[in-house]
Amino acid sequence: MKKIMINSLEFKRVEKNLALENLYVNEELALKAIETVNAGKKVTPTMIKEALQHGKV
Repeated sequence: MKKIMINSLEFKRVEKNLALENLYVNEELALKAIETVNAGKKVTPTMIKEALQHGKV
């Protein structure tokens, strides 16, 4: 699996999709999310919303 980076097209697509849902992440949270994905862990919509509420992944 290709590793995702903060400036990759894949991440930019995710950012755009989140923006369509009026969800925005700061860089620190984005980097933690990328680390989670690159570690092979599954990221769910519920996990994302919870992380946004608590500021952690």
